[in-house]
Amino acid sequence: MKVISNAGPLIALGKLSRLGLLHQLYGVVFIPPAVYQEVVVNGLRLGASDADAVQFLIQHKQIQVVPITLPVNDPLLMSGIDLGEAEAIALARRENADWVLIDNAHARHAARDVGVRCKGTIGILLQAFREKRLALADFELLIHEIKRQPALWISERLCDEALATAKRESV
Repeated sequence: MKVISNAGPLIALGKLSRLGLLHQLYGVVFIPPAVYQEVVVNGLRLGASDADAVQFLIQHKQIQVVPITLPVNDPLLMSGIDLGEAEAIALARRENADWVLIDNAHARHAARDVGVRCKGTIGILLQAFREKRLALADFELLIHEIKRQPALWISERLCDEALATAKRESV
């Protein structure tokens, strides 16, 4: 399975101390240079512990940075999404990836417009729950932690829907 990630899911899973789920679910995860810059370079400058964790996974080849250059007039750049999102979508398209991991709704829409399948942090956690890599209690705890952290920018409604789904599926 080939999976490309944008910054949002890396940051969220890092803050939740669950970056290891990416390797368990997908093997090696690929990121473009702009995502590396946003998560690792800027994160280390700001003292973000999730930046250290992502850098560690890069050093251990669980996350790999893959070069990609977008033309200045690329429609993705013109769509109003940021450079990391545009590079992640373009890389997913170029590599015929199974998934691009993106939380931002506008970027997810842009990805779907060019035929790229998306999954966000909640989708990753729900998949981990369904594959029995997270118990219901752990899933519920993570959902509550996401709701407590406004810096993660994941809607409470989406969290509640995912939790309700997990509870229904666990019966």
